[in-house]
Amino acid sequence: MSSNIRRSSAPLAILVGLALLWAAAVACFPGTPTASPSVQEQAAREGVAQTTEVTPVPATLPTATSAPSVPTLAPASTPVAGSPSEPAVADATVTPEPEPTEIAEMPASISAIFDGKEGLQELAFHYLSELAEDVGPRTSGTDLERKASEFLLEEFGDLGYEAAAQEFTWDSPAASLTVGLPDNQDLEANILSGTANGEASAQLAFVGLGKPEDVPEEGLEGKIALVERGEITFGSKVAEMHNAGAVGAIIFNNVSGSFRGTLGERSQIPAISLSQADGNHLKELLDQGETIEAAISIEDNAVPSRNVIAELPGTGDGVIVVGAHYDTVPDSIGASDNSSGTGTLLAVAEQLAGRSFPFTVRFIAFGSEETGLHGSEYYVDNLTADELEEIYLMINLDSVGSGTRLRLFGDRWAAKHVQETADREEIPLDTGSRRGSGGSDHVNFRNAWVPIIYFLADDLSRINTPADTMEHINPDLLGDVTALVLDLLENVADLPGYGQ
Repeated sequence: MSSNIRRSSAPLAILVGLALLWAAAVACFPGTPTASPSVQEQAAREGVAQTTEVTPVPATLPTATSAPSVPTLAPASTPVAGSPSEPAVADATVTPEPEPTEIAEMPASISAIFDGKEGLQELAFHYLSELAEDVGPRTSGTDLERKASEFLLEEFGDLGYEAAAQEFTWDSPAASLTVGLPDNQDLEANILSGTANGEASAQLAFVGLGKPEDVPEEGLEGKIALVERGEITFGSKVAEMHNAGAVGAIIFNNVSGSFRGTLGERSQIPAISLSQADGNHLKELLDQGETIEAAISIEDNAVPSRNVIAELPGTGDGVIVVGAHYDTVPDSIGASDNSSGTGTLLAVAEQLAGRSFPFTVRFIAFGSEETGLHGSEYYVDNLTADELEEIYLMINLDSVGSGTRLRLFGDRWAAKHVQETADREEIPLDTGSRRGSGGSDHVNFRNAWVPIIYFLADDLSRINTPADTMEHINPDLLGDVTALVLDLLENVADLPGYGQ
């Protein structure tokens, strides 16, 4: 063993000498070796290719004595701690700057929709109040309806939209009744929806309730039938009178006051309604043997109205329509029906002003809804096939202001999102079937195969009456529905079914 040690002592001395020389070199040139630029560039390329998120860079890059590894680096354009272009700094991290997006540019009330519901309800209530209290009743065809349309044009213009009025007319039958008692008297008559137009002049005959057994044996040839309301439908009464030979029919009320009604389908003879008092007076004279000549006239009247349309251009194809009617029945300010829907429409328009979506948002305030959906009917009927196909969804807002809960009808692909959002935000909302709703402007879109969403509230007890006043408005509902519409517009392009 000793001889082996002696033989290896010279190489050992050499190794010791080399170690001492290495230590001296390190002492003279302190510092940590840095990976060559080519290695750094390769690491950066691999880091970007293999990761989708940027993670913090270690405070000190691996040294020559560290275990082999490839650090996760920021993109090459971002200076890296410890790289040749920037000295290493203890505890340094790399914070990437996010790409600018539409969300980053949104107003606070949009980016935090449901946190800002109080502001949204105040905004919608402000517009509602101006329409209901400052303009008042807005009966179709009147100067006040036109004043309301001018108010809407001005509001859209103030918000930066280019708005226009779409003028149209609709035919409103006007009825008159003249009776000879002993001199001619004009009585107040109402149209029965579905009546034939025209004139009829003949002797008046009372025919009870208008059932087959009430018709006299000699029939009613060439006469105008006076019929009492009750037991059978208006349409059945008028059809029976026509079959018996009558040239016109007058149905008078069986309770106090006047009434309007529908015949269900087009009649063959002119048909009108009278109040109970006027009908009983004529009946009493006939019972006393009086001969009464009567003249009925029903003519179409062209009633002027207009839709107000404003548009937010999009960056891609497709249109989302947000609509609400602004007219009312006579003698009603329509606080809920439909100042609430129109107020919500304007609140949504204000929040979206200056925004951009992948689709065009078209705001439409419809005229003459209360008289038979005439505004939306005219709008839809005057679209070309291509223009109709461009509409991916119609959102209708009608009577959303009174009660404690919102209600929603519509196509499931959009309604499902609204319901899930309402559940998440704890907004009371009831949903129904797509076909389970009618009587508002979405119907004309639905009949043209456009998907629809229809918002309304759960208290409709005062609509179409003078009792539809401001005191019954629930501002919470206005904030809820405005927020839900804004949220739907933010997300609709990503929903399964959009554009199909």
